[in-house]
Order: sequence, then C-alpha cells, then structure tokens
Amino acid sequence: MTSLQVRYFLHLCGTKSISATARQLFVAQPAVSKQIAALERELDTTLFVRTNRGVELTPAGERCYDFFSESERKFHRLQAELRRAAALEQSSIAVGILENLGLDEVSDVIAQLRGRHPGLRITLARLDNPTLLEQLFRGRLDAGITFDHALNHRTGVHYTELLLEQSCFLISREHLLAAKPDLTAQDLSGQTFCETRSREGDGTDGYLRRLLALLKITPGAFVPMDNQASGLEAVEHDQAVGLVDERAQLLHPERYRFLPSGTYQSIVCASLTENENPCIIQLTNALRTALNNTKQGNLTQHDAEKL
Repeated sequence: MTSLQVRYFLHLCGTKSISATARQLFVAQPAVSKQIAALERELDTTLFVRTNRGVELTPAGERCYDFFSESERKFHRLQAELRRAAALEQSSIAVGILENLGLDEVSDVIAQLRGRHPGLRITLARLDNPTLLEQLFRGRLDAGITFDHALNHRTGVHYTELLLEQSCFLISREHLLAAKPDLTAQDLSGQTFCETRSREGDGTDGYLRRLLALLKITPGAFVPMDNQASGLEAVEHDQAVGLVDERAQLLHPERYRFLPSGTYQSIVCASLTENENPCIIQLTNALRTALNNTKQGNLTQHDAEKL
C-alpha cells in the first residue's frame, strides 16, 4: 500500500468520479483506475461499484474511508505538532510579569519549557505595570502577565485569563485602623488611597476608583504612585491605603494588615495580536494547566483541613 493509493482513494471518495478525480489531480484517468485497482488487490476487496452517476463506496470501502481519513487527520496533526516543536527549538520569548504577583508557577513552567525544548531561549522580567505595558506595546516583550483591567481600553492586544485573584486592601500595622479587630472595607472611607498612574499621560486604569464605588467606600484623597515600591512606602510611612492581590509577594508582609475586598480580578497573559510567536500559545497553555493544578491542590488541602 502506498500513500499515492490512499490519496487517490480519498479523493475519489469525495468526487465519486474517476474523470473528476483525474482532472483535479492533473493525471490521466487510467492512472487513477490503476492505483485504485492495486489498492483493491492488496486489500482483497472491492472498494467501489460503478453507477450511472460515477462510483459509490461499497460497505468495505466505507470502512476503509473511515480508517484512511482518520489516519490522514492524525498524520496532519502530527505534522503540525512536529513543525511547532521545530519552531520552538529555534525561537525565543521575552516574558514580563507584574512585580508583586505571587505566581511561583511562572518560573516552574518556564523551567519545564526549557527542559522540553533545550533550544528555546526564554527571558523573564518582573516589572511594575507601567513598564510592563510600555515594553509589551513597543514589542520588547512577547507576553505580559498582569491584570485584565490594565488592558481594557487598549486595542491590538489579545489576552487569556489565567487565574481569578481577590483584591485586598493593604494598611500598615502602624495605621490607626490596624488594631481594630472587626475592621471592614467600609471603615476605609475617608482614607487616602495609593493609585498607580500610567505612563501614557491618561491617568490610571480606573480599577481602584471603580472598586471603591462598588464597595461604597468614599475616599478622602488619592496619591499618585509610579510603581509598587513607592506605593508600599506610602502605605508604611504616610498612612495611605494600598491595593494588592491576595497572593502578592511582599518583602516584609508582617508589617502590613491585609483586608480582603470580596471582589476578584483576572490575571491574564497578554500579547499583541500581530505577534505570531509560537511560544506564546505554549506558555499560556502551560501556565493555565499549572495554575489550575495549584488551585485544585489548594482546594483539596482545604477540604482535608476541614475534616
């Protein structure tokens, strides 16, 4: 059995006409008939019967069609996978991640990708959000891991949700409210809030203000911050209120009190729609799998603790 025989057979199944098959494959009709006859001899069965309108598959021919068409689909999938693997071995990807995101899985996933594809070059940088977005839109980063609300008003970008994280207010242990045992988000009304500004001159992404309005918290004032570091400094020394996600990694978490907001935001992997780097899909899929496994593991541990 040859690939040519299978090719002619599948084509004839579609046209049901030897003359049409020959014409579309740019060969003579006897060439098609010869290959089909050779396939029938090898399988020791009749695959087609002639009719007034051309040819029709026999029951045996239908079984062969199911087998060969599925084999062809598997072959093309394998071919595509091999091409993607070859492309990965010759590719590089630059990834930026929001500096305070506590996603240890990102480093693990990158290590696994490097192990599977030794020729793949991956760089990872932890950046403040304005710098991350600036480098992403200038093409210096292939992918950026940040919050979806930072991208809502931007065009030319595609992103995939990786994880839902709860937003938490952050105050210093020295804050006047820090010692209150039954502290709620509404107790923050009248306080000064840290607000990270963008570098495009259009203020901020507005997430903090939308959140405060949703929770019916009336801010006393806003203080603009360039990055996470300056925000933490304001929280610690200026009695301001910050906003972080529940898995934020802080150098000295014992210095702060976290106050869950009860609202969630999406962490996403973003890339420019024009960027066709094959590594982006591989990275995104691997991250979603790793984060989902972590989430399931945490839920199982939580259930065991309850028991």
